[in-house]
Amino acid sequence: MADSTRIQVDAAGLHDFSTKLQTSVDKDIIPTAQRVKNQLQFYASFGVHSASPAVQQAALDYWRRMEEAMRFLDTLAHNAATLAKVAQEIVTTYREADGQSADFLQTVQGGASTEVTNDERTANDAKQQARAAEERDRLDENRQLHSHGAGR
Repeated sequence: MADSTRIQVDAAGLHDFSTKLQTSVDKDIIPTAQRVKNQLQFYASFGVHSASPAVQQAALDYWRRMEEAMRFLDTLAHNAATLAKVAQEIVTTYREADGQSADFLQTVQGGASTEVTNDERTANDAKQQARAAEERDRLDENRQLHSHGAGR
């Protein structure tokens, strides 16, 4: 079973995808959609003046479908641009989070190193104090031995 807590992001690949998609949106999708819409809108309407209810109904159906097609083109261009923007935002957010995570990890590791150093310093200080106390005790014992021996 795969580790479900691990997320891998190919930030460079996603950035490349978003850049290429945005270029396609700007250079191809939007201009082509606009050109198609312009061409479709300028065709002469048919059946508007016809006495036949069937032809008038066909004309209404045609223009409804034409409006749906134009909305679809607008929606396609909008959604493609949104996808490119969101993909780029994901890359930016991921890279910022990755940087913040690295900074935090460095801070934690630095703090851990500082704590070890402080703990070691405290332990060394305690050892030195204990040695100094032992040395004072030995000196005091030697003084007492010498003072008792000298007093005889």
